[in-house]
Amino acid sequence: MPRRLLIALLVALALVCVPSAAAGGPFERIVGVGAHGAWRAVSLNQTGSGSDTALSGTAAFVPRGGYVRIYPFTGDLPAIPGRYYPGTQVLCLYWRDPVSNCSRLTAAGSTLLTPFVSLPRRQLPPTAPVAVRYGSRLLRYADGNIFAALELALERLPLAPSPTPPNGVKLAVTWHGPRASRLPGKLLLTPTGVYTSRRLFPLQRGPWCYLAENLPNASASLIEATARVCH
Repeated sequence: MPRRLLIALLVALALVCVPSAAAGGPFERIVGVGAHGAWRAVSLNQTGSGSDTALSGTAAFVPRGGYVRIYPFTGDLPAIPGRYYPGTQVLCLYWRDPVSNCSRLTAAGSTLLTPFVSLPRRQLPPTAPVAVRYGSRLLRYADGNIFAALELALERLPLAPSPTPPNGVKLAVTWHGPRASRLPGKLLLTPTGVYTSRRLFPLQRGPWCYLAENLPNASASLIEATARVCH
């Protein structure tokens, strides 16, 4: 199976409404983002107590208190964003965070997410993309890793003002949430991050590679760039 089709399948599966943290394949790492752009990353093993199997909780719990936004990664692509409530050890790993899919972590899961406990807690709901367009094309939720990647990049702090990076893909984004009016409606997804208002919000190349390799009618220069950067 070609790489791009396999990735699309994994991410599409990850966005199906199932409570398993491992949907779409094993997570390799988790990025946690607290308030004010503070963040940390946790690497996972493929099996055992240090893998995503440790994130399977017990029963359903209503989350309380402040939380850390989490972004699990399958390979170089973010999957379903979620919320982690350190005060009550509750994890909500679901695209829309329904309460019925929030569970209390076991001791192994709590240990795995210990690095996130020191992050400043968030109180307001996340602000997330609800529509992403490339020209006249509306990206589907099967492209949900792009939605998650844009959210993750803009939740963290940008680099100093810089010139426009090469090979940017122009996107129009509609946001929903308390910070929606402060987030850009137009931006560039580049191999090094999200670029807007002369600032670069760093991001690994995976989301750009996935999007650029699957764009219809991609330019010759973009096809050449993906061959050089992504393989």
